Amino acid sequence: MKIKKDLPSIFEEFGEQRKKSFLEIKKYKEQNIPVIGMYCAYFPAELAFAIGAIPVGLCSFYEETIPAAERVMPRTVCPLVKSSYGFAVEDKCPFFYFADVIVGETTCDGKKKMYELMAEFK
Repeated sequence: MKIKKDLPSIFEEFGEQRKKSFLEIKKYKEQNIPVIGMYCAYFPAELAFAIGAIPVGLCSFYEETIPAAERVMPRTVCPLVKSSYGFAVEDKCPFFYFADVIVGETTCDGKKKMYELMAEFK
């Protein structure tokens, strides 16, 4: 797996807060601190802290990335799942982009399918 420490090529297109988030998490990566992306609040952050990692919640609450997800996923899949996948596939979430590992629960078939698709690039 290639560890990402550079900004994505579309960085300049982002709004100010998203740019700040990318730069903040990039600092941790430059210090070789692992980043654990979480889709679920049930993952105990203490586990991440115990191994010296930074736990971060992953992006999933905006409609802007749903069209990208619908190129691969059925339109009938939950908007939360499509938004999450869209952020991941478009490199628009700083926390997913820099995450070394993703932790997520499989509480629905949509999330299970999303994780299978993400395994191809994360």
